[in-house]
Amino acid sequence: MVSYDYISGIYIFTPTDVVFSCSYDGSVLNSHYDPTGQKWYRDTLALDGQFYISPLTDRKMFRESKDSIFFALSVKDVYSHKFLGVILVDCKPEILDLSTVNTLPDSALLYITNKENGVVLYSNIDDMPADFSTSNREVKKSDLTLDTLELTATFNYDSLYREFSITGFLLLVLAFACACVYLILAYIVTKNLIRPVEALSRTMSRQDNHSLTFSSPYLNRTDEIGTLYNEYSNMLEQLNASIKRDYQDKLIILDAQMKSLEAWINSHFLFNTLESINSMAELDDNEQIATMSLALGNMFRYTIKTESEVVTLRDELRHVHDYVSIQLIRFSNKFRLELDIPERILEEKVLKLILQPIVENSFYHGLNYCTAGDRITIRGARENSTLLLSVSDNGQGMSREKLEELNVKLQEEASFTELGHRTRQSIGLKNIHSRVELYYGKGYGLHISSTPGEGSTITIKLPVLY
Repeated sequence: MVSYDYISGIYIFTPTDVVFSCSYDGSVLNSHYDPTGQKWYRDTLALDGQFYISPLTDRKMFRESKDSIFFALSVKDVYSHKFLGVILVDCKPEILDLSTVNTLPDSALLYITNKENGVVLYSNIDDMPADFSTSNREVKKSDLTLDTLELTATFNYDSLYREFSITGFLLLVLAFACACVYLILAYIVTKNLIRPVEALSRTMSRQDNHSLTFSSPYLNRTDEIGTLYNEYSNMLEQLNASIKRDYQDKLIILDAQMKSLEAWINSHFLFNTLESINSMAELDDNEQIATMSLALGNMFRYTIKTESEVVTLRDELRHVHDYVSIQLIRFSNKFRLELDIPERILEEKVLKLILQPIVENSFYHGLNYCTAGDRITIRGARENSTLLLSVSDNGQGMSREKLEELNVKLQEEASFTELGHRTRQSIGLKNIHSRVELYYGKGYGLHISSTPGEGSTITIKLPVLY
């Protein structure tokens, strides 16, 4: 079976007039057909082993007269070279059709010729157009697999130029369309990505500590740009809250310092001190007057000193000593102040005005003006990076309920309501604890312990400043 679609039949003519045939598609030999007298047969024998190719219309040996082309070849014995016959392959004309491979049918003329006789076997154009006769053309020839066949290609450059000009125009249109698409995409990308980022960059560069405000239409977006804007907005809110807390803490510290000043500079203390000085001045010129005046002046100077909020422990104890000197004269040495502080920690830095108000509290509430005790002791120690200072008295102490109430009050958050506003509750130990906690942070401040009838101890925990 022959599976090649272009083959119509295969025939073998032997010298003994025996014909072997296998035909397809109606290609049947005429009865009693004798090829020996035919020109194609003689030409095939003359070619002696080369293919004979028939013209396109030579169909005399077949019953039907439809166009075909056949190939004939003389066959000899391989060893004896004895003539065995002629084999003929009849094919449809489509076997030479090049339309499927010719991509420029209007600009390229393709035809196949038999070089032996110059017969044209195939041409893609029946009548050569006038364009192909112009000088602006090029002819290319090439041999095919069968030596007797030759392929000739004639290219018309004028026609090619016309086709390529259309192609060039289409390419220009395509390029213009691509440029338009690019511009549209660039605009979309700029509007949705680049402009929001540039706007955020300008906003961030213009922000200062005086006005940390931010609003933008991009906050409602749900993509990465919206996330970026919302995170920046949240950061500003947190920063504003932090700055607000920082200012509030500073105001509270300032307010606490003012309260500390008022805690001992009150009308009662100044009245009693000045009355004592006046009384002694009337009675006698006494050294006690000079001592009280000097101590009072030192206390004023120490209090209004504003170089720094921290001082050495030595300076703070000197301030306590001035206060005690005045009270010793006022109460005729009915109590004593004892110090148990190593020399090596006297130069440690502490917050100003924290010991004197505690000593005053012990004198008034613990010793009850020297009616419930006669001793105040200040101790100090350093444990690694922590400085511990304690003020103890041997006075009346306080009940468990009062002690718990006072310790709970110390743990309450410091607050600031109005600059200059004062209450009795804001003056004293709570004020000192708030100042220490606000200045050094959580974990530092005052702790109170007391036993009824035995006295009280107030401990201050401070960090060691390097």
